[in-house]
Amino acid sequence: MTGTTVSVETPGVPALPPTGPIPFARLLRVEWQKTVGTRAARWLLGAVVALTAGGLAIPLAFPRDVSQSRASYLSCAALGETRLLPIVLLMALSGEWSQRTALVTFTQEPRRGRVLAAKIAAGSGIALVFAVFGWALTQAVVGVAAAAGRSIASHPPVHGPQLAGYAVFVLLTSLIGMAFGALAAGTATAIVSYVALGALGNLFSIGPLRDLGRWVNTGETYGWLLHGEWAGHTAQIATSTTLWLILPLALGLVRTLRREIR
Repeated sequence: MTGTTVSVETPGVPALPPTGPIPFARLLRVEWQKTVGTRAARWLLGAVVALTAGGLAIPLAFPRDVSQSRASYLSCAALGETRLLPIVLLMALSGEWSQRTALVTFTQEPRRGRVLAAKIAAGSGIALVFAVFGWALTQAVVGVAAAAGRSIASHPPVHGPQLAGYAVFVLLTSLIGMAFGALAAGTATAIVSYVALGALGNLFSIGPLRDLGRWVNTGETYGWLLHGEWAGHTAQIATSTTLWLILPLALGLVRTLRREIR
C-alpha cells in the first residue's frame, strides 16, 4: 500500500475550466446590494428621504424665521442627509464583523483590499445619489417658494461652486461614517464613536475653542463646503478632513486587512 494519489477522470464529463478572479464590477454590485439590502438599511434610507423633505419644509413653512436663500434651503436638506446616511454606510463597513459574515466574504475573495475598495466605491456612489436627490429636491422646493412670490437669493441661476460643494459635503460626511465603521470593532462601537464625534465637534464651537474649531471641527469647516465658499478655507477643510476621515479610514483599512477572522 503506497501513498500515491491516483486521479480518475470520468469519461464524457468535460473538465471544469479554471476559475479566474472575481471581476471588480461584480464585487461592486454585491457590496451595493449588501449596503442597501438589509431591513435596517432600507428603513434608515427611507428616514433619510423623509428627513430631507421635512428639513426643506421648514424654510418653506416659516419664511420669516428662516433666511430665504438657496444656501439656507440646502442647509436644511443637508441636515437630514448627513445625520443618518453616514450610519447606513458605517454599517456596511462594520457589518461583516458584527453579523459574522467576514469568513464567507473573505473566503470568496481572499484579497481583502478589493472587497474594501468595492465597499468604499459603493458607499461613495450611494452618497452621491443622495446628494443629487437632495439638490434636485431643493431646486424643486426653491421653485415652489419663488412661484409663491418669495424673493429667493440666487434664484433662478444655479451656482456651480455651491452645487459642487453640496455634493462634496454629503460625500465627505458619509465617508467619515465609513471610516469609523472600518476602524471600530463592531457596528455598535462604530455608531457610538461617530455620535461622540458630533458631540465633540459641538465643544469646538464654544468660546476659547472656537479658533481651533475652525481647523478641526467639521461642523465649521464643512459649512464652507456646503455653501460653496471654497476660497480662503482650503487649509481648514483639508486639516479637518485629514483628522476625521483620512487618518481613521487608513487605520481602519490596515486593521481590516490584518484582522483575524473568527
